[in-house]
Amino acid sequence: MDKPKVALLSICLNPPYWDFAKQLYDSVDNFFLKDCEVAKLLWTDMPEEVSYGATRFEIEPVEWPYPTLLRYHLFLREEEELKKYDYLLYLDIDMLVVSEVGKDVLGEGLTIARHPMYALRKEFIPPFEPNVESQAYIPRPGRVLLGDGKIPYFDPVYAAGGFQGGKTEIFIKAMKEMKRAIDKDLEKGYIARWNDESHWNKYLFDHPEEVQRGVVLSPSYVYPDSLIDLYYKKLWGTSYEPKIVTLTKKFTTTKEGGDAIKDTLLTL
Repeated sequence: MDKPKVALLSICLNPPYWDFAKQLYDSVDNFFLKDCEVAKLLWTDMPEEVSYGATRFEIEPVEWPYPTLLRYHLFLREEEELKKYDYLLYLDIDMLVVSEVGKDVLGEGLTIARHPMYALRKEFIPPFEPNVESQAYIPRPGRVLLGDGKIPYFDPVYAAGGFQGGKTEIFIKAMKEMKRAIDKDLEKGYIARWNDESHWNKYLFDHPEEVQRGVVLSPSYVYPDSLIDLYYKKLWGTSYEPKIVTLTKKFTTTKEGGDAIKDTLLTL
């Protein structure tokens, strides 16, 4: 049987992020989908001589949050290139693959990684877009599961933006819809609460069939590299084997992120 062809999509934009590319790609070579044909596709403003084995697409630097908010706009510029692959998977450039990631991340629909801060706890509501005027607005989505005592409980599914994708035709369809929604918000001068991540969760809410057909991954695939004992184990009530680690960056630490952690811990 032929190996699945997978395009790994990443954006490396603005000098503070440049050093992360080599780290990510070295870890991909060591651990990521070794039983597939993986092509690295990189949208970047790094010097032309730097590629780390990736196919480069030159882009101009822009200020945050546009490098992440407009990711689907960038990818869809190369739609014909993307159609050459069986699967498309996106990884933030400031991540590391630290353990073997196999074909179990590939499904028949979308690939979703549960956000580490909002997994497994029933006491609080994840930060879905609250503005009813936004294209990303959704009520509280999730699923009803049976607890240990066979008592139904509501399980919120909040997807992280840092690792996502799916079968090529399905993810391209998703990207086109999310791009349209982002454009409608921008026409009103509005950016959703968590940028592209808000629109990703909105799309998943509107298309549960692609979630059912796809793969919902644990926080092992967006595992934080810090605050494990102080915050995350308290939130999870357990721990996970890290497979893909998100790196803490001092230059992007935000007050909003700190406030979100504090608000969440108040419910414990």
